Amino acid sequence: MRIYPGKKLFIPLVLTVLSSCSELTTPQTYSDFMQEHRDDYPTTMEVYLNRDLVNMATPQSPVFICLKQQRGRLYVDGQVAADWPVSTGKAGHETPIGTFPILEKKKVYFSSTWGTIVDENDICVIPSADSRVDKVPPGGAFLGAKMDNWQRLTYDGVGIHTGKVRAGQELSHGCIRTPGFVADTLFDITEVGSQVIITDSPEEIWPGNTPPAKP
Repeated sequence: MRIYPGKKLFIPLVLTVLSSCSELTTPQTYSDFMQEHRDDYPTTMEVYLNRDLVNMATPQSPVFICLKQQRGRLYVDGQVAADWPVSTGKAGHETPIGTFPILEKKKVYFSSTWGTIVDENDICVIPSADSRVDKVPPGGAFLGAKMDNWQRLTYDGVGIHTGKVRAGQELSHGCIRTPGFVADTLFDITEVGSQVIITDSPEEIWPGNTPPAKP
C-alpha cells in the first residue's frame, strides 16, 4: 500500500513487487489522479481516496456505479471523495440501471443462490452452482458464496459486496463486486435507504460533474 504525505490517500490494488515500482508521485487532487491515469482509466486497479471528504460522508452522500467504465464513485459536497474499480454483471446476468435504495445490510453474508456444491466427502462437484437449478447429491451440501459487506439493492439478489475485481471486466451474476477496504468504507457510511445510482453514462463520473441533488 502506498501512503502519500498530506491528506489524500492513493492506493494501488494490483499486487506487485515493491522494489520494481518507479518513483512515486503525489496526486493532491482528484484532477491530478485523473490526469495521471488519463491513458489507462478506467482499466486500472488504482483507487483514489480523499480521507478528509470520506470522513465527512453521510448516508445521503451520492454513490455512483458506472457500468461502461466499471468504476464506482462517492461524492461529498459535490466533490469526489473516492473512485474505485468494480466488477459488475457479465453477459446474461447484467447489472440493472437505475437508482436503488439499499434494502438490507449485513457485514457477514453468504449467498443463498450462488456458490458451490460439494459431495458427501466435501469434494466440490459443481464449482459455480445456482441453488435454484443445480442438484445437491445425497449427503452433499450447497455452500453459498461469501459476500461480506453485503448491501442489497434489489429483491432478486443484486447488491454491493466485497468480491474479486478485475479492472474493466464484468465478472459477477449481477452484483457490484468491490475491493474489500472500499466495501468496508462504504458499508460504514451508508444505511438502509441510502441510494445507489447505477448508470452506463461515463459523463456521470468524470471530473467536473456535480451529482444531482435528488437523483
